Amino acid sequence: MLPWAKKPFQFMRMQSKNNLGIYIAGPDGIGKTTFLKNIENHFKLQGKETRHIWIRSPKIISKPLMAYCRLFGLTKYKKIDGETYGHHEFYKSKFVSWLFPILQLQDFKIKWNSERKKIRHGEVLLFDRFCLDTLADLMVDTQIMDLHKTKIGSSFIDMLPKTTRTVILYVDEDVIRSRKKDTLHDPTLALKIKVYKILSKDLGIQVIDNNGFYHSVNNELMKTFNINV
Repeated sequence: MLPWAKKPFQFMRMQSKNNLGIYIAGPDGIGKTTFLKNIENHFKLQGKETRHIWIRSPKIISKPLMAYCRLFGLTKYKKIDGETYGHHEFYKSKFVSWLFPILQLQDFKIKWNSERKKIRHGEVLLFDRFCLDTLADLMVDTQIMDLHKTKIGSSFIDMLPKTTRTVILYVDEDVIRSRKKDTLHDPTLALKIKVYKILSKDLGIQVIDNNGFYHSVNNELMKTFNINV
């Protein structure tokens, strides 16, 4: 177990028709989608219905502010070897660092409420990108490292349904860059990894190291999620 890893994390707040939830959080390029696809196939073989949930940093109410940030250079894009890289520097503006998390929370609520209406009783919910990932993005973009301890942060955390089992995957920075092309020149990757470490420590979320062999990591995930193989 990694030095900052804690016990498995299970939210006990929002109800969602008593659906079992499986949530793998972490930076892009760590293998979340791959492992969730394997878990999905496992449940389907058992005759269980699944629903894939992908919500990350939706832009609805916050669209005008995003346009403002592009206009004033707080959102930057560059193209390297045909790949476009973008990142936000909202931390350079106290006003944007204050307002964007508020608007992003409302955007997320709108998107999640829309998705919740589609959920059927008994479906296994597979969270690929969700509230912790959006919260981590906000912490990176604003560089407010205790945002998860604020009312805004708590509101994000509270949106994960009851009975959802959550882990954070960890992969070394150089391994992520070698696996996923669009992270190769990401200037915020190291900070993203740091933010997930902070969330795992402060929220008591178990961390699973995905630097090893696929089958070993997959077996550890299955065991952690209490899935019989």
